[in-house]
Amino acid sequence: MLAVLTGAALLMTAPVSGAAQAAGISSADAVAAHTAAAGLQDTLVRFFAAAPDAKGPVTVEVTPDTFPVYELSPDFVAGKPDAAPGDFAYFAIPVRASDGRTATLWSVRGSDGAWQIGNIASGDVEGGYARKLPAGAQLLHEPQIDAWYAVDGRRVTSLADGKAVADYQRTVAARYADKLPGSAYARNGEAGGFDATSQVMPRGDGGPAPAGHDTGWVPLLILVGVLAVSGAGYVLHLRRNPA
Repeated sequence: MLAVLTGAALLMTAPVSGAAQAAGISSADAVAAHTAAAGLQDTLVRFFAAAPDAKGPVTVEVTPDTFPVYELSPDFVAGKPDAAPGDFAYFAIPVRASDGRTATLWSVRGSDGAWQIGNIASGDVEGGYARKLPAGAQLLHEPQIDAWYAVDGRRVTSLADGKAVADYQRTVAARYADKLPGSAYARNGEAGGFDATSQVMPRGDGGPAPAGHDTGWVPLLILVGVLAVSGAGYVLHLRRNPA
């Protein structure tokens, strides 16, 4: 508990970037999202203990970092005027075990407006990319190809190689425009369905996100192996009211 409270205090001195604030996410949201991790020590210990590479008991530290993560926006793919490339999806909170292993908590806003932990994912993927972001940029994830980008205004830069992506909207429109909610692809239930009301996490064990975390069209995008990348066998999905 002390570690979590200390982390919340540190967050007060580390405001969310202007890009995040422009998307409606404030420093107060970051603090509340991080505070939702309080009381999860036992769950996290069980998470690491259940991993295939577990070697014994561990202690767990929830870091003070809280990184806003954005997922590719269907409005942007559809080419709607002034649509941002990404919609806010969750705050990523890195966790470290005493044996050096890492995981990430996903803090999401529930239907009642309160922040809650919706998933634990293996590794520090979001944190690793977020630390590469230029000042003021957003962290954008394109789930189908598990690609990560820095978004600064309309400039989209790959975090894999540091290269700017020319006309990113046309690129993603070519990939996904015929698979958006309401498309024939969606109506036909291709690739297990494309329900615009679904709430499936793009990393984790594939279970449903908590109510209020509407990733919309993300279920389609997890098709091409994002679960394998994150180590689905290593991930335990948190229940909304963990014991």
